[in-house]
Amino acid sequence: MTIEFLLYPLIGIISGLLAGFFGVGGGLVIVPSLHFLYKTLGYSDEIAIPISLGTALACIIINALSAIPIHHKNKTISWENFKKLLLGIIIGPVIGALISIELDKELFKKIFALFVFLISMRLFFKTGESDTKKPVPILIALPFGGFVGTISSLFGVGGGIFIGPFLRFMGENIKRAAGTSLVCTLPVGIIGTSTYIYLGLGAESLPDYSIGYVNYLSLFFIAIFSSIFSRIGAQLTQKVNDKVYQILYALQLVPIFIYWLLA
Repeated sequence: MTIEFLLYPLIGIISGLLAGFFGVGGGLVIVPSLHFLYKTLGYSDEIAIPISLGTALACIIINALSAIPIHHKNKTISWENFKKLLLGIIIGPVIGALISIELDKELFKKIFALFVFLISMRLFFKTGESDTKKPVPILIALPFGGFVGTISSLFGVGGGIFIGPFLRFMGENIKRAAGTSLVCTLPVGIIGTSTYIYLGLGAESLPDYSIGYVNYLSLFFIAIFSSIFSRIGAQLTQKVNDKVYQILYALQLVPIFIYWLLA
């Protein structure tokens, strides 16, 4: 049990800061960290991957609920764009969870590595972004929300790493894009968590203190720290200029890419 209680505070602090600061939910840190933990404890990828995904999505709910009030107070949320994305975001996580259970686990790890790498490069080499705010057309927002919901549940992330760059591309200020993407992680987390719980009911060889593919012991101890530090991260967004913010956003993805490439 020692390694678990050493890792949980670290996972909670880092994922909370990233969630509040970048509006990404924290799943990109939580998933590989829990995967490493469960593999170290002797679980196969058939158990370690889905339970890492399900638990990460549950943690994302806590991170979002903690940081959203700060972003709302700072007026860094576009509720109009959130409402346009919402329907697709609600449907997508169910599809993503179903795919993740059936997908070959070695292939999953390489796809996840590529996924993180592409997002990182997208932020290092930004293209066509404008500082003039434009409304997101509903015919674009709806299918994009569905895509984000599917991918987010598939990879155990909140979707912020897609929604933030998308809203930035559509002309939204980068910090409002981050705040709005954080709000979008909440329905992804709720629907995705519920789906992983359902799919894991009756699964064999699960870790103790699990309900379906969500381990509530991991969730509890990570959430203690992430709920505090996500609020701190949200407050820090006001203290960093946009250019530095975008570079930091890209850099935080590099070690995660390396982990999944070598896992």
